[in-house]
Amino acid sequence: MDFSQEDLFDACDRLVTGLLERAGVTAPPVDALRVAEDHLGIPVEWAEPEVDERGRPRPSARRHTGGITLSPHMTPEQQQQAAANGVARALLPDLLRKLDVEPGTESKQAAAHLRGLLAARILVPTKMLRSALRACKFDVPALQAVFETAAMEVVALRLLDLDTPCVIAVVDDGVVAVRRGNGVPVTRKLTPAEQAVADRVALLELPHSVRTGGWTAHGWPVPNRRFKRVILRAVPDDADV
Repeated sequence: MDFSQEDLFDACDRLVTGLLERAGVTAPPVDALRVAEDHLGIPVEWAEPEVDERGRPRPSARRHTGGITLSPHMTPEQQQQAAANGVARALLPDLLRKLDVEPGTESKQAAAHLRGLLAARILVPTKMLRSALRACKFDVPALQAVFETAAMEVVALRLLDLDTPCVIAVVDDGVVAVRRGNGVPVTRKLTPAEQAVADRVALLELPHSVRTGGWTAHGWPVPNRRFKRVILRAVPDDADV
């Protein structure tokens, strides 16, 4: 696949923008289930999860109906994510053609990556995100309140697709689960600023900020998780923010 990241992001944004305009979605939050069912005609079905003899969830065979399968045990955010994934599957051939790639010739890994880019933009469209930043700045919980159908983690990671250099990290019970950078080289190791914020947020379960070592880090607790999850956004002090 011979295209730049800028071309890829632009193609994703244009495709999602066109879809939402045709579906009559003019402001957040985006109801991906409505877009899937009412606009694209993607079938949505409900299925009880399979359980073993002890009543524990059992992995079920993956369905290939082309529809969206939901479980009553899913949270509203999980249902919206499943719907966004279904819409992304439907949009993938059009995206590939925009990138001059024959649909079906892409690898499974590439297809999964492209579907992920589309699904994130369906729930948090780029144009709407830029507009929301004017009021919410980079406050992730405030942004998530605007894009309430998207999980807090999805909203945070979308900030990496903007122009401002930053690092987004997700820390679960003190362990770095995700750490990605936009224009900033990263590893899994937190900076001192991020570590200080992560520790403080996990302890008090309140937002916190620290500036030290050439970085400014902000952190927020993620509610309604079975473990202590903290989202961090760190910006180098020399970044133009």
